[in-house]
Amino acid sequence: MTVSQKDKKDNITVKNKLFDSYKLFQAKFYPEIQKSINKFFQKNYNIRFMGVSVDENILFYGDEYFVNKVPVVKNGDLIIKISSNLVSYLLDNAIGVSDKEFQLNNLTNIEAGIIKSFTAYLFKQLENNFYKTEVTKKQLQNSKTYSLTFYVSDENKHIGKIIISFVDFLIGEIKTNPIQEKFSIDDFADSEVMVNISAGKSKIALNEIKSLEEGDLIILEESNINIMSILYNDKEVEFKINPNPELIVSVNNNGGNEMEEETSTKSQNMWDSILVDIVAEFDNVKMTLGELKQISEGLVIDVGSIYDNKIKLRVENQVVATGELVILNDRYGVRIENVKKTKESTSQTAKKVKQEVHAQTEESVSQAPANSNKPQPKAQNVKQKPQPKEGDENFDYSDFEIEDESI
Repeated sequence: MTVSQKDKKDNITVKNKLFDSYKLFQAKFYPEIQKSINKFFQKNYNIRFMGVSVDENILFYGDEYFVNKVPVVKNGDLIIKISSNLVSYLLDNAIGVSDKEFQLNNLTNIEAGIIKSFTAYLFKQLENNFYKTEVTKKQLQNSKTYSLTFYVSDENKHIGKIIISFVDFLIGEIKTNPIQEKFSIDDFADSEVMVNISAGKSKIALNEIKSLEEGDLIILEESNINIMSILYNDKEVEFKINPNPELIVSVNNNGGNEMEEETSTKSQNMWDSILVDIVAEFDNVKMTLGELKQISEGLVIDVGSIYDNKIKLRVENQVVATGELVILNDRYGVRIENVKKTKESTSQTAKKVKQEVHAQTEESVSQAPANSNKPQPKAQNVKQKPQPKEGDENFDYSDFEIEDESI
């Protein structure tokens, strides 16, 4: 299921409105209900405001209720519900315990009169919280019902519920007040956080990646010396910077295509010309919250501190090289200082050792005495594995996840 930004915004609005509704009813209704039940029954009960709901109230289910509907305006009633167990408890304390088993639908006139009088008394205490202006048909059609649920206990023992329901136009619009922040980001402007920063990216052929060497210069075609990006949760946010003039280098174009000439002389196959994205990014760069705030405000910031960090070249999730950031004309580039080795290339040493062991085994077999009674190993069954040739690539195509559209 995909949740749109509008849905998220609407959900936040509803939550904020319910929260503000709860605060309003807690301030205006809760004290009146607490005073009303204690004063009417001449006993100290404890009231807890359990929640506010719109239209459907799940706390209503599971009980029988004594219901009294009190008209406030035309088509606008206040409905007071008192749960069966609370009615029984209040009557036992008001007129004494009855010998008969309590049944809500078999109340005597006196019992029903007591509970109805209590609901009328409760309405009188809450009456000033409601508007008594007539409503239009449109208001009535678009109206919603609020339900407030209060738990009643005696000596920390839960004895029942009081639920008060009414249409929303009886209390008017509940304004959502923004939560006042006690602190500002400026209070933590010097606090540091770790972020990833990208200087740009470019398209590069796989055969060029295989031929990377120390000292090579990769120009980031998709870069701008006045802009970098923060990488966060698969999102990329651009920000403006002051470029560091110390990074400017000049390139001698005479013989500047040595890497291209070298790779062109090698045999090529269908994979060599495939272009992939190579991204240049700093890893775990420290920035202050003050700098991040300036970024969010679109201001030009000075990030001189990040230039002391090494930059890495990444293809998909594979780091292929690291180096230093340079500026060429209006583009960034990376001068390579270290080319990463893959598991395949680093395992060549182990293969070479294994091959030497096989060679020594063959030699020992051939030099064994002819009259030896010990069974000799069959040298013809030992196959010599080919030695890796000089100039084998650092990277194999299987190191990268290449999308179909690149082929």
